[in-house]
This record gives sequence, C-alpha cells and structure tokens, in this order.
Amino acid sequence: MKFLFSVLCIVIIVSIGCKSKKSTNDSNYTPPLVTNDTSAFYDLNNFFATEIKDVATTPYFIYSITTTDENKRDSVAITSSKFEQIAQQFLTKDISQKKNKSAYKESIFHDLTTKTVNINYSTADKSLEVQNIDILIDDETNKLRFVFIRAYQVTTDATIITQLNWKTGKNFLINKSVLKKDGTKTSIQQYVSWNE
Repeated sequence: MKFLFSVLCIVIIVSIGCKSKKSTNDSNYTPPLVTNDTSAFYDLNNFFATEIKDVATTPYFIYSITTTDENKRDSVAITSSKFEQIAQQFLTKDISQKKNKSAYKESIFHDLTTKTVNINYSTADKSLEVQNIDILIDDETNKLRFVFIRAYQVTTDATIITQLNWKTGKNFLINKSVLKKDGTKTSIQQYVSWNE
C-alpha cells in the first residue's frame, strides 16, 4: 500500500512538472514583466531646492529684469520670498516621477570645448510639458554649472513655449512665448540674479 501511494505521488509530481515545462515552451507563453525601475535621473529638484534655500537664507542683493516683446524693460530689486515664488517654476518641471519617467530618453556625452559632461533628457511624446532638459556638469569639479529646460504646453486657445535656464549660484532666466490661435504672439523674459 505504501509502495502504491509513493508511486502515485511521484506520478503526480512528474505530470505537474511536465505541464509546467510544456507551458513555458508553448508559443502563447508570455513571461512575466519585470517592472523594477532601476534608472536614476539626475536629481534636479534637490539641486533647485538647495539653490533656492541658499538664496533665501543668504543676504544677497536679488534683482529681476523683465523684458516684454514691446522691448519694455523693468528692473527691480526683489525679496527672497518673491525670488522663491518665481523659482518655483523650476521645481514644477520634475520628470523623475514614475508615471512619465519611461517616456524620456537619457543621453550623456563629454564636450571637450566647454569642458563639461552633458546629460540630456528628451521625449518624443508631445503631450508631456517638459520636452527637453540639458544639464552641464563641470568635468573637473563634477559640479553642476547650467541647466536648460524646454517646456511646451497647448491650451484651448494658445501654444506656450517656455525656456528655463539656471546658472549655478548666479542667476536664472525664464523666457515664455505665447502663440495664440488667432496668430498673435507675445513673449516675456524674466532674468533674476543674486550673486553677481
């Protein structure tokens, strides 16, 4: 009886093993997807937050120059809280969130002319606001020198193209162009400096 029971157990185990093996060789078999995200984007939000905190806690003379397409230019000293308010636009351009991260392609190259390592993130998905980011890192000090962000947004009545540039420890520039559906175009440029 024990022998019969042992043989029956072996037959069941072998038949289950054969079925499992057969299903992996079947042409309809699809292996499970591995969804672990192992790519690491440059932590720009931390960089911007650190820069903003430095300006907010150091007694810099901060000024802003705003230029419109009518070539009207307005230069004014601003407070650190106004600086923080304007600089928030950089923090809203985070592409490292998991939901959109896979839409961006990273490329890295060494530019001998500017002596920088350039990290580029770009997407072909026109529905995403941030279309392109360039990060330039000094190849000797490994410190970030510049960030260039190109954003693109379509609303019901206009297309808005925004170029955001940040120079580490010195200044930033936000250039916004609005092209309305009726063909009219307006642009505004805001330059903010604090340590020059």
